[in-house]
Amino acid sequence: MLQYPYQPVPLVGTPPPSIPLDTTVRWRPFAPVTIIGPTGISRRFQRALIDSGADDSVFPLEIAARLHVVLRPYTGHVLRWRGQPYELRYGDVELELSDEDSSCRGTATVCFSAAPMSYRILGHAGCLQFFDSTFRGADLIVELEPNASYPGSIA
Repeated sequence: MLQYPYQPVPLVGTPPPSIPLDTTVRWRPFAPVTIIGPTGISRRFQRALIDSGADDSVFPLEIAARLHVVLRPYTGHVLRWRGQPYELRYGDVELELSDEDSSCRGTATVCFSAAPMSYRILGHAGCLQFFDSTFRGADLIVELEPNASYPGSIA
């Protein structure tokens, strides 16, 4: 099982009414992730948002070129970021998630986008579909347990 502590993200501006006025950070479930292209070139991101509400896993478009990922033809799917549509391009990679005790590495079809997103997204397709996820809000920890459909190796 992989475990990741939530990490603080500073609030900008006045806190919304859903949280106390003296709040200065939001706690978010981030995990480090390594994305590996077909030639073995990789890139590690220290903070990818584990997002159970995201349909897809999304990475910066520029990374696809650096990793020599073969992108599929544009399918018409878009990501809306701050009201603007950005093309989603799909490609096959390997994703490696690890914590202090375990590592999971497997194939995944992920999206690449030029949207100026603050974080990489680990969504359902390409990542969370292969894990049983437990978000322990009071403890500020997320747990990912590989499930029977996981297509990779576990160490």
